[in-house]
Amino acid sequence: MRIRYLMAGIVVLVVANVLIYKAIFTPTVLEVRVLDVGKGSEILVRIPSNKTLLIDTGSDASILRSLGSILPMWQRNIDALIITSEAHNSVGGLPEVTSRYRVGNLIRHGVRGDRLVLGGGGYVDILWPPETNTEISATNGALVLRISY
Repeated sequence: MRIRYLMAGIVVLVVANVLIYKAIFTPTVLEVRVLDVGKGSEILVRIPSNKTLLIDTGSDASILRSLGSILPMWQRNIDALIITSEAHNSVGGLPEVTSRYRVGNLIRHGVRGDRLVLGGGGYVDILWPPETNTEISATNGALVLRISY
């Protein structure tokens, strides 16, 4: 009987510990971080409802080091991953990210007016490219986004 109480106490302590750590590491406001992964400019967005958005993946596996230093060690999913361009410095780390994290939505292409709802009041609007058949070149071939919360 005494062992049951001891085991129940341990379970309660573990659950309380997990809940406390989640409360500490969950952002209370919209958090936007530009990651230092070399030539690219990757952005990690976290909203208070614990949703995570990654914009671009860098040119190599160095994105994993940056994500590992920012995200809690138990978080192994990214709710949305947006690739803004097909250039190597935007998409080179994609295989490493998808092998380490579960990615909910992978967005490579979109048109103006598309909206990705993150939940908890957060959403991403695609502002470029337009809906019309615009000729894509090196200067206008990327996605332009607006993140709102």
